[in-house]
Amino acid sequence: MTIDYSHPFTPYKIQEDLMDAIYDTIENNYKIGIFESPTGTGKTLSIICSSMTWLRNYKRKHKYDEVKQDDSDEDEPQWVKNDYTSNILERSKSRIKDYEKYLDTLENELEQNVQTTHKLNAKSKRPKIKSEYNDEDFLPKNYQESEDIQDENSRIQNEINSLLGKINSDDVAVETEECPIRIFFTSRTHSQLNQFSHQLRLTKFHSSFDDVTERTKYLPFGSRKQLCINPKVRNVSKNDSNINDACIDLQGSKEGCEYLPKDYSNSSLMTRLSDLSLTKIHDIEELGDLGQQTKVCPYYSIRKGIEKTEIISLPYQMILQESTRLILNLDITDSIVIIDEAHNVLDVINALHSVSISRAEIELIIKSLKTYLGKFIKRLNSGNRINLMKLIKLCQLLTSFINEKEENVKSGEQIELDALFQGTNADLVNIHKLEAFLNETKIAYKIESYFEKTTEVETSSSNPLLFKIVKFLKCLTNPSKEGRLFWDKGPNGVVSMNYMLLDPSEVFRGIVTKARCVLLCGGTMEPMSDYVNYLFPYVAQSEIKKFSCGHIISKENLKVFPITSYRGLQFDFLFERRLNVNMLENLGEVVLKLCKSIPYGVVAFFPSYKYLDFVIKAWKDSTTKIYERLSNIKTVFQEPKETTSVEGVISEYSGLIHNREGALLLSVVGGKMSEGINFSDDLARGVIMIGLPYPNAYSGEIIAKRNFIESHTLAQGGSRSEATEASRNFYENICMRAVNQSIGRSIRHINDYSSIYLIDYRFEKVQIQNKLSGWVKERIETQHKDVDTLVQQIEEYFNSKLVGKQV
Repeated sequence: MTIDYSHPFTPYKIQEDLMDAIYDTIENNYKIGIFESPTGTGKTLSIICSSMTWLRNYKRKHKYDEVKQDDSDEDEPQWVKNDYTSNILERSKSRIKDYEKYLDTLENELEQNVQTTHKLNAKSKRPKIKSEYNDEDFLPKNYQESEDIQDENSRIQNEINSLLGKINSDDVAVETEECPIRIFFTSRTHSQLNQFSHQLRLTKFHSSFDDVTERTKYLPFGSRKQLCINPKVRNVSKNDSNINDACIDLQGSKEGCEYLPKDYSNSSLMTRLSDLSLTKIHDIEELGDLGQQTKVCPYYSIRKGIEKTEIISLPYQMILQESTRLILNLDITDSIVIIDEAHNVLDVINALHSVSISRAEIELIIKSLKTYLGKFIKRLNSGNRINLMKLIKLCQLLTSFINEKEENVKSGEQIELDALFQGTNADLVNIHKLEAFLNETKIAYKIESYFEKTTEVETSSSNPLLFKIVKFLKCLTNPSKEGRLFWDKGPNGVVSMNYMLLDPSEVFRGIVTKARCVLLCGGTMEPMSDYVNYLFPYVAQSEIKKFSCGHIISKENLKVFPITSYRGLQFDFLFERRLNVNMLENLGEVVLKLCKSIPYGVVAFFPSYKYLDFVIKAWKDSTTKIYERLSNIKTVFQEPKETTSVEGVISEYSGLIHNREGALLLSVVGGKMSEGINFSDDLARGVIMIGLPYPNAYSGEIIAKRNFIESHTLAQGGSRSEATEASRNFYENICMRAVNQSIGRSIRHINDYSSIYLIDYRFEKVQIQNKLSGWVKERIETQHKDVDTLVQQIEEYFNSKLVGKQV
């Protein structure tokens, strides 16, 4: 059966295949779907069209099935049943029509208001908010440990008030049908979520009822940092944790927040804004603008619209952390959860439940706490004073522990929790109660805010240390059996204590169990085995659908060449052999020959910043003047380590290419160039991968993870050789995901063309090639060629592409 997916364009065959595969996964009750669709193949639109088409079809069928079930009385005559069915369906259709008309009215009102607002904005500038503060702003509320009972009484009273509020609610919104199932779309970055919103605008889907025009009901969820419209909160800090605590702190104050009604769960203002947000597809910035126009908090109002919403987009952490889902009232039961850019998901889950802290950081925390206590000791009540002193004591014990052990520690070596405070008086400090104090008083936010304003103690607004110690204490008080506390020693000799979640499958189980279906989608999902083994090993293979589609480009538009040697010397970039001077000389000569043959832009990827620096220095010091000769062929750019400088380098590089000049961009796997930037058309007619970017085998994280995998394999009845193989595979898969992510950025549309060069003898191994993305693997030139023959073939290839163009 051919399904009409309401695709806004004529889809390519591979897009149809992907849509069919996604629809089939949801319709046939697969629990998991893993989908790989290369960058540039219209993946996002395919996801939207297939999932929304299924949802609209399901809503129609669901309503008929629901009525049929209610109409199962065999004693009633058929005409009564038919009449009953018709009335119920007509009532549902009428509710949808009325709500759509209501949204039309709101949209018209909004358009008029926007025009008025634009006129006002043209006449007046937005006033600057004066950043004034006094000491009262930095004091926590009085804290007593017996407040647990008071808090419980307060919670019960709030629930009673909420119920009474619903009875007396001034909410006058038009009633509509609740969506029985929702789609949750999550991605890693703000720009990816905004792109999703913009792609969704291109679509228009058939209604769940005939003779009804039905909007796509969509809400973008975001953080307070993105959606808060109160300057008192927004100007507190650039840090999410500080902004969250500032918002909650303001709500609890006497003045409250002027944009948030006291009983916001029953406010017609909040309901109205949630309905306004459903009038059309808004991205997160536009939702913030709606809040500014209506003077109502968009962060809280969007929760009012969840039951009416068909599709919700949100960042990873909002869906992957159960505590966050509960706070936001996001119920994923029987819903479709789509995780985009899912090659990151294992790392993201681990990062959300992991923390690292060094002695220097703890010492700075102690200094901050002592300074704050000295300033405010006379104004803090006894509960706050005592707990701050306990926190200082605990931090001092942690520094003593590191001092005692740091000379003999090995990266990855496990720290037993019992040993952490052995032989000390730490038993006088109840860590659970200390954690409760930190959570209740928001003292970390108060202290961080104080030092941001006064700069008495150095602080980092991007990663406040006090929030780090809070997270570290949470790990100590709630250690997971899937986590480990271990030592790590950095390249500069700095010793840190790391808590890391080593098995993300249990955290992910909460999503898999509740959701109807979980779809993992990405441009580079190979190797797929890690997701099955480490994310949902408890799901039967029969409940997992895997799909990897080819590229939209023709086979002739991409050439892939492994280059294993030059001048009789093998390219072997293993850690212990990668500094070989002769090999680096040969590498330079090969890159030179490739740059002469490839027009316009070439992007080369190195395993690390440190190695890139080393290679550049070797080329500059070369007696054959490799770097100078390279610069004469193409302007050479190097990826900067500082994120703030990346945009300038890309802009300059792109400018040269657009002026029809040649440029070489030396980049790093895992850097900004390999993840967030797409090199379409002339920006990357050639992509060079130098070596295999294995992570540091001696880092504490890798050692701890590999030890865990080996122990887990043995515990499951595996042999020692199977345990070693599982560990080696995991390590290799990290590397190959990074390779696929980097080389997959050069093709962006059906008429694009490029070439890929894999420089290392290991790229000829079947085991490595099998872990490349399918569309790359199937284009590998299997016949071995020497470099000069290969260069001749490349020149012929690009000459055929550039007929009529000036190179």
